Amino acid sequence: MRVLVTLIATTCIGLIACSEKKAPEAEIPEVFVVTVQEQPYRPSRGFNGRIRSSSDVDIRAQVSGRLIAVHFKEGDEIKEGDPLFDIDPSAYQAALSQAAGELAKATAAETNAVKNFERGKKLIDDGYISDSEFDQLQARAMESSASVKSAEAAVEQAEVNLGYTKISAPQSGRIGRSVPSVGDIVGPNSGAMTTLVGQGGTDVVFQLPERLLVHLRRSEKIVTFNDIEVGLLLSDGSEYSETGNLSYFANRVDPTTGTVEVMAEMPNPDDFLRPGMFVRVALRLKEPVMGLMLPQAAVQADQQGTYVLAVDENNQVTRKNLVTGERFGENTLVNSGLEAGTRVIMRGLQKARVGDTVKALAYEPATAEHKGEASDQ
Repeated sequence: MRVLVTLIATTCIGLIACSEKKAPEAEIPEVFVVTVQEQPYRPSRGFNGRIRSSSDVDIRAQVSGRLIAVHFKEGDEIKEGDPLFDIDPSAYQAALSQAAGELAKATAAETNAVKNFERGKKLIDDGYISDSEFDQLQARAMESSASVKSAEAAVEQAEVNLGYTKISAPQSGRIGRSVPSVGDIVGPNSGAMTTLVGQGGTDVVFQLPERLLVHLRRSEKIVTFNDIEVGLLLSDGSEYSETGNLSYFANRVDPTTGTVEVMAEMPNPDDFLRPGMFVRVALRLKEPVMGLMLPQAAVQADQQGTYVLAVDENNQVTRKNLVTGERFGENTLVNSGLEAGTRVIMRGLQKARVGDTVKALAYEPATAEHKGEASDQ
């Protein structure tokens, strides 16, 4: 019996001793952090634009007549001076012949009037004709000279009209389709017979919102045309190989749209850009600027706004409220709320609470860093 009591007592003492041991301390959570630093980037803005040729010419008839020849095929490459259309010249050739005849008649009349006037000069000195007769001779000479000038002008006009019956290319470029066909009657009121798009210059036209202009005027750094380059995103999502420069800025805001028309010159060496194409215009600075960059994956949002969880020098978790800007690949520009050198939690956010102490480990990204150009907006 004594042995049994001793065994029970020993067991109870052991249980009491076990219950008095301290509970193990909670393990400090590990989080992965990035150190925020300033990085070079090029601010960019996107706008919808339309391609326009700076040398887009409508070919129109200057005289009326029957179309007798079309010298090109739709889409041909045309050189300056190449023949395009012929209008029946017979009526204009006849008008030129008639004008030439009138000129010859007027010239003969002038010759006779001048001779009579020269004779009159001698006769009036000898008293053989009166002053009134001399004045009549002088007037006829002057009238005949005026008639000659009028006839010469008529000949010139007839020659011009005859020349208009042959329509040539005013510039080199790509020709459109012929609206009239051979046999049709064309004239100044017939509209464009075809269009000729020159390859010397191509523009992109787009609209800037009024609020952006106000923002630029209030910014600390004044940006000029020379600071900006223009890129194009095509309809298939690819980027055009050439970049252009701003060339025109409207001097007023369109009250119906609240925008300002802007135009940029774009190189088009391979005749790739065609008038009427719709593109996405990307305006970006030619030279990069420095800005505080933060991985987008670290950015959180709640009812209070955008924020990140940071780790201070005591390894405690703190909240940093942010104002962010443009996206640059996987990164976001931080306009305010952070300072360079701040450690921001990238992984392990579910383990971290504001005020907790954590073990901060360096985060190694699996993908390459941003290229410093904003994503299209």
